[in-house]
Amino acid sequence: MIVQRDNNNQATVQIAGSYAQDLDVVEARVVARTAGQGTSTNWTLIKAKPTNGQFTGTLTVRGGWYRVEVRGLRNGQVVASDAIERFGVGEVFAIVGHSNAQGSSCIIDGVDNCPTMDGAADDRVTVVPVDQSTPEFRQYENTADTRYLPGLTFNQLATFSGISPFAKVAWFWGRMGDVLVQRINVPVLIYNAGFGGTNMEHNYKAAYDIPFEHGFCRYDLRMPFVNLRNLMNLYVGSTGIRAVILNHGENDRGNPTDLIVTHHYGVIDKARQEFNKPNLAWIIALSSFVSGPFDNVRSAQLQVINRSNYQTYQGPDLDNISSREDRPDGIHYSPSGQRKAGELWANAITDDFLRTVQPYLAQQQPLTSVACATDNQLTLTQPAGYEYTWNTGSSDQSLTVGAGTYSARLRNPQKQVVFPPAVTVPTGVQPDFPTITANGPGTYCQPGKLILESSHTGQNLWNTGVTSATLAVAGTGTYSVQARGAAYGCLSEPSYFTVSAAGTDLSLALRASRRIVSRGDTVTFIITVRNEGACESGAVTIQNRLPPNLTFVSSADLTVADSIVTGNVTNIPVGQSVTRRYVARLTAAGAYQNAAQLTAQAGRDPDSQPNSGTGDGQDDAMMVHLRTLNTDSLRLFASPNPLQTTLPPVRGNQPVMDGTKADLSLTMHASRQYVRAGQKVTITLLVRNRGAQTATNVTLQNDLPTGLQFSSSASGMTVTGSVVSGTIAQLASGQEAKLSFVATVTSSGSLTNAAQISSVDQPDPDSKPGNGTTNGEDDTARLTLRTNGTSAARRAASDKPPATPAQPMAIGSADSVPHRFWRGSEK
Repeated sequence: MIVQRDNNNQATVQIAGSYAQDLDVVEARVVARTAGQGTSTNWTLIKAKPTNGQFTGTLTVRGGWYRVEVRGLRNGQVVASDAIERFGVGEVFAIVGHSNAQGSSCIIDGVDNCPTMDGAADDRVTVVPVDQSTPEFRQYENTADTRYLPGLTFNQLATFSGISPFAKVAWFWGRMGDVLVQRINVPVLIYNAGFGGTNMEHNYKAAYDIPFEHGFCRYDLRMPFVNLRNLMNLYVGSTGIRAVILNHGENDRGNPTDLIVTHHYGVIDKARQEFNKPNLAWIIALSSFVSGPFDNVRSAQLQVINRSNYQTYQGPDLDNISSREDRPDGIHYSPSGQRKAGELWANAITDDFLRTVQPYLAQQQPLTSVACATDNQLTLTQPAGYEYTWNTGSSDQSLTVGAGTYSARLRNPQKQVVFPPAVTVPTGVQPDFPTITANGPGTYCQPGKLILESSHTGQNLWNTGVTSATLAVAGTGTYSVQARGAAYGCLSEPSYFTVSAAGTDLSLALRASRRIVSRGDTVTFIITVRNEGACESGAVTIQNRLPPNLTFVSSADLTVADSIVTGNVTNIPVGQSVTRRYVARLTAAGAYQNAAQLTAQAGRDPDSQPNSGTGDGQDDAMMVHLRTLNTDSLRLFASPNPLQTTLPPVRGNQPVMDGTKADLSLTMHASRQYVRAGQKVTITLLVRNRGAQTATNVTLQNDLPTGLQFSSSASGMTVTGSVVSGTIAQLASGQEAKLSFVATVTSSGSLTNAAQISSVDQPDPDSKPGNGTTNGEDDTARLTLRTNGTSAARRAASDKPPATPAQPMAIGSADSVPHRFWRGSEK
């Protein structure tokens, strides 16, 4: 491709394209293809932090012939590159004329004496090739619609490459290009709107919609002027232009000078007005030769050329090519005549002309909008207000497409065409879904303690709105994350992680330094609070309501008010305890029941509720019994318990029922857990559907451990190797179903049997089928079978589980609760 340079011998070149990986910057440079034929540049920033899979920017390039190199960098390293091998900043011309501009044969005695000369020898002479033998060109001849012309497809001018929009052969323009580029040392791009057999009158009438008759030039299509209109609308916006080359005259000889002048002015004015280029330069050849020159034509051409401030310039005097050798039929050029004409044209485009005449430069092209769609596709949308012709054949403004390269030409109501850069859609536009890991057990203690991390190193999107790779958990619930693709911002399928409440499992123990105390004497009460949970406790409040006649004496860390002993603990680490003591006096004879509880704690406790009273059996409260010595009194003094409450129902940890999902869980049961080698055991797999949607095609997979061999299944389960499988065709919401099989124990030891739901048609909100049996999800189940040897003594014992040993009770311990009090001496 070649774009028009300005009068400072440079152009601001748009560099645009698409990318599919994470980039920090896009850079470009040009490298002169041959020494002395351009000025190479350094790497230049085109776009910083590109987004949405596309980039565009500009690069200032001096006149010359280049290789364009583009690269993308990430963290300072080149991760992508591409190149255009032939690109030039130089001169652009459009040709208007008749057969001596388009190319023509001249048949004499059955021999063509005017074959075209060869195309350009220098590859800097460039055209948009057009093949007039194709169905597309036939359509163009019949419609004059630019959609049937080639787009921005450029090549060296070859002998029979054609020159868009209407020339079939190189003619003498290849020679003109060779001579010109050798002199000015920049490439040249040529368009050719010539139409053999026409003149300036036909151009004039076609431009202004004035009917005329012609043997083969169709007025109804506005030929021949429509060729100039089309190349200006189709190509010049993208490449710019220096001037129009006018090579008419021979066919105007039948008109008077003033009418020829009118036709010239009319065509030039119409082109400048219609294409919004009021100063578009025209280079006009002196050309009238038909077996000799015609003064009426030359006079008209000179009058137009010499009009003051009209931006018209004299081209070559082609009437000087007059020999029969050069014009065998008296009009058209032989190869020798073509050579002369090409050289005359090259020399007529002087260095002074190129320094002073202002060109029209290339315009910036718009970008296609890119948006994510489903199924690894993108939606490509062109700007509004155009007609659309995609390379897929679609005429819609938007396409939703998968992998491939997509381009379009856009035509506005004024028939002007723009070419947004093509978009190459990669195979995968959505990233793979990430995995989530936690920095500890997946349970919630306090804000910021549990950190979830996505495996995706780029940008993420958590369901909380956080976009970093890590998320500080702020509470219980199901968290999800999607990986966001770097190029287009497309999101992966989500991954889920359910965080349950770990809680702070606090227990309180209360004991007395002695159980039998003389009336009026003191006893020390020791309160111990232990944290057996997974979280630090945070602040904890201890309360001990004293029974009547038990009087607080002293304490180093507890206080009393209204017979209520109170203490605060700042924090209890996991697995540790704190102890508080106070001294009290028994002031009356009798039995005493002293009770203490936790009335407040920062964390949630899984098996107790703070301040729920001292009589509910929870482990955050305890009572100790003591009595006075040598008393016959049966009076009982007990700690008040005014705050006894009914515990609230346990809140489930299942997610809210989703009408679009089937929430499956799996449990496993064995007919016996203590077996001996050679015995059979029945394994039952129970599937429940707690979701709102019916589950279909639920497949179960049981991985048999070494030492357990499949025997049979009454519910249709089968075995392959060590994997036992079965299917539940349908499981409605709220229903459960069982599959079972019989297995034989073949060796002794501890056997762990594991199963999972391996597949189901519907999504599950809190588990992923088929992802293993060790992730703790509720669609997995495990149990351990214990086996023993084959001796007679051990065989008898293996048929029943071991007895659970009774817990010993220490007689008279501080924690025991006597049911009666004995008179007399203490036993």
